[in-house]
Amino acid sequence: MIKNGNAYYRRGKYERAVKAYNNSIARYPDYFEAWDGLGNALYCLGDYTMAIQAYDKALAINPKVNSTRVNKGISLYKQGKYEEALKLYDKVLASEPGLASAWYNKGVALIALYRYNEAMFAFDKAMEINPKDDLAWLGKGYILILFERFDEALKLFGKAVQANPKRAWAWNNMGITLNRLGMHEDAIRAFDKAIEINPKSARAWHNKANSLYNLGRYDESMKFYNKAVELDPLLYAGVKR
Repeated sequence: MIKNGNAYYRRGKYERAVKAYNNSIARYPDYFEAWDGLGNALYCLGDYTMAIQAYDKALAINPKVNSTRVNKGISLYKQGKYEEALKLYDKVLASEPGLASAWYNKGVALIALYRYNEAMFAFDKAMEINPKDDLAWLGKGYILILFERFDEALKLFGKAVQANPKRAWAWNNMGITLNRLGMHEDAIRAFDKAIEINPKSARAWHNKANSLYNLGRYDESMKFYNKAVELDPLLYAGVKR
């Protein structure tokens, strides 16, 4: 049954995976892999509370599996519990300081807490451990945007999209950086790539509209602003008019 759960999970059929993992647990309640897999499937369904409960069950059986602890931290982060996630990542790194995924996710949590210099250090550690980790490049690149170090950010995003050209938010962040450098046509091409990969990204449509506006193509930009609102009606909810 665990094989069925894993097979459904790999194919993106998360609801079926949940059923299969639960069937495994019903027969073998101390089966770590079934609880862990259940947590992963529930996470992918956006049920972070139940995912955390499943990870806790798995960790009660085997508390030393740091990948599961990291996944629990990611679920806590998704719930907005950034401090709790950070504490968990620190515990993981105390026992396994060479785990790049823990450093990366620590950096993400630190960004949410506005602790940008510490986040930069965490991403640098992840890159030091795994120089091919495109997520760490993207994390550091985002910090560099905040620090207005756009040329450095652009180099990292360029490396990231070469390593993984199907990551939409990498193209989106590259477009933002190009826009800030005044390279609006190049920015539009980057946003087009992001939209091609994820047509439902309201942010990518919005950012493309910004680039068109910056080029004086106001009528075109309005079409894309409207598309962004269509995808996310709350996108401009906090904007003062």
